[in-house]
Amino acid sequence: MVAGKEQAINNVLVAVQAVFTSVQLQILENAIREALRGYRLEEECTALSTSMDDNEYILNLFVANKKIEGCKAGSIEQYLRQTRDLFRRTNKNYKDITKDDIKLYLAWYGRGKKPNTVANAKRFVGSFFTWAHDEGYISCNPVKSIKGIKPVQVENIHLDREEEIAVRDATATCCKRDIAIIDLLFSTGLRVGEIEALDRSDVDFKGSSITLQSEKSGRYRTVYLDVRARRHLEEYLLTREDNCEALFITHRIYENVYGIREGKRLGKHAYENITKSVGKKAGLTKSCTVHVFRRTLATRMSERGCPLDVIQEILGHADARTTSRHYVAKSATKIRRAFEQYLMAG
Repeated sequence: MVAGKEQAINNVLVAVQAVFTSVQLQILENAIREALRGYRLEEECTALSTSMDDNEYILNLFVANKKIEGCKAGSIEQYLRQTRDLFRRTNKNYKDITKDDIKLYLAWYGRGKKPNTVANAKRFVGSFFTWAHDEGYISCNPVKSIKGIKPVQVENIHLDREEEIAVRDATATCCKRDIAIIDLLFSTGLRVGEIEALDRSDVDFKGSSITLQSEKSGRYRTVYLDVRARRHLEEYLLTREDNCEALFITHRIYENVYGIREGKRLGKHAYENITKSVGKKAGLTKSCTVHVFRRTLATRMSERGCPLDVIQEILGHADARTTSRHYVAKSATKIRRAFEQYLMAG
């Protein structure tokens, strides 16, 4: 059971977590702890602990703590959605959920789904129960002893050389903005959330580079523009007459809070629609998502002999195994070249 002082702090964090950022939550928690140092709460305050039995309360507290840890909003949403679904399906208080309850839930949830989807579900609910156990809200972690679900290797969908040429050719009928987006993706392999967050000030045209904060790890990294990407990005920005700081904006004009009419920052769906549209123009049968460009960059660099750790840094991966397993496709050309070099020579 959590001590009275900790419970009071938790109640405050839960109350404001929906409107506070992770930095603000951390500042608030530190300020409360500093203010309460040396004080002991009276017994009547411990009555607040009865709300601990409420599943929604504990989920809100979990979210507040994940925000303080700096966990990304998208990841938190996945943890929350999956754990809430578990609670709803079992119709139990989180303290009463057992290993068998979770195994039955995963069996039900996994009907008609791929093993990787079920493995992710286990990971998401596992994050909640691991946190609840570590924080002392439950005495036993019911997920810990459940055996791992073996993931299935997913095909690395990327563009081969002919498809890449077809996509580049298809941009001939696109606007300057969309041409710049396609070339930027080919050159940098950015995640859709990363390109969405870019501002004009992030681009160093002199150094042909962009420095950004990784969407997943939060670390800063630098990616580089090839000649084509730099030229088309410059040409697009020369057409802009607005004051919006975003690197890419909508064609549609909106009125801002100052009554000035200008475009808005492009959102994730807009980028996906642009890349898929260009893919269709190129006659591709595969869905040409932003992530396909990311995998294409990794595969192309690997084919040309680029070290894995360099590709890892460009993509912003914390673990090289992620780069190797999910982003660098096994190239038939590369394998044949190695065969000829090491087995056919001499």
